[in-house]
Amino acid sequence: MSPLSSLINGITFIPHVVGFRFMSDDSIWDAADKRDIGTLRERFTTLERSTYANPRMTMLDDSVGMVAERAPPLIGAIIAIATGILTPLFVNSQFGPLEAPDIILLGVVLFVFGGAGLFLLSRHFRGDKWLFIHENHLEFRLEKSEKGIPEAHKHILSSDVVKIISHERITETMDEDHNTDMTVSQVTSILVYNPDEPESRTDTELSNCVTDIRSRTREESDAIAAALNLLILGTPLPSQSSSYTPSSLSEESNNTVRNVLIAIPLVALIAFVAVFMT
Repeated sequence: MSPLSSLINGITFIPHVVGFRFMSDDSIWDAADKRDIGTLRERFTTLERSTYANPRMTMLDDSVGMVAERAPPLIGAIIAIATGILTPLFVNSQFGPLEAPDIILLGVVLFVFGGAGLFLLSRHFRGDKWLFIHENHLEFRLEKSEKGIPEAHKHILSSDVVKIISHERITETMDEDHNTDMTVSQVTSILVYNPDEPESRTDTELSNCVTDIRSRTREESDAIAAALNLLILGTPLPSQSSSYTPSSLSEESNNTVRNVLIAIPLVALIAFVAVFMT
């Protein structure tokens, strides 16, 4: 048995089960509460003068724009591709010539990490996913590409928006010993009418979620939901909130932190291979 095969046999891969569930205390503004409170520009002015004003939302000519989803950072794609290419080269230089099972295994490593890196690279160069709110419809658009957005999401009537909710998305990870690890994300979701399910206008379980806008805190997620309900549905803002203040961190700072968090596990993997292969 080759050294590489012995190493792999000594490693235990633990399967995980991932699930999602929503919290019961969702903040919801119903389309039934819609009122005629002026034009889009007037509604945006009302928002700007309130405590729910958010620097992520800007008035652009005849629409309000905001980034709905950030593009993956370039460093994540580069590290993934580098890991997929350098790991097989390093192992071959240390243990070559390799046997057929080892070559197949390294091919899988190249395929998985290289494929993931190319996927992240593609999404990075397409740019951020933007939401544009017009007077009577919504539009999703990628910053640098015409592709990647479903046709149905390029023109969504405001009347087809069923609910806009702020909630906690909980990701549960369970290992083979039934130990559960939970990760909580604060998101604002836009639910729209599903033409395949006529009852989706009244039953949100049947509606389509067109985007999840992530926030750093529950207060920020609630404020974004309130702002979107005002701008899209014309729903008046809730009582003025004094607990919410826009994040003081700049986008550059947030991106730097995100890049570091993405790089850590991949660098650790390279270090792991280097230690056990030498």
